[in-house]
Amino acid sequence: MQQPVKERVARLREEISQILEADRQYVQGGKKMPGEVDHQRRLQRLQEIMDELASLTEWKQP
Repeated sequence: MQQPVKERVARLREEISQILEADRQYVQGGKKMPGEVDHQRRLQRLQEIMDELASLTEWKQP
């Protein structure tokens, strides 16, 4: 069971780095770019990733 969790976390880390890079480009381009919708989607996806990571650690809580 450890391996699938590690792989899942690794995939999520990769996705987070891609989101952060896209967001960095968005911020450099100015906040009024046409990419505002994409920016909101990235923020939503980051929240989903945080929820997924939290669910992976729930089994550890008493």
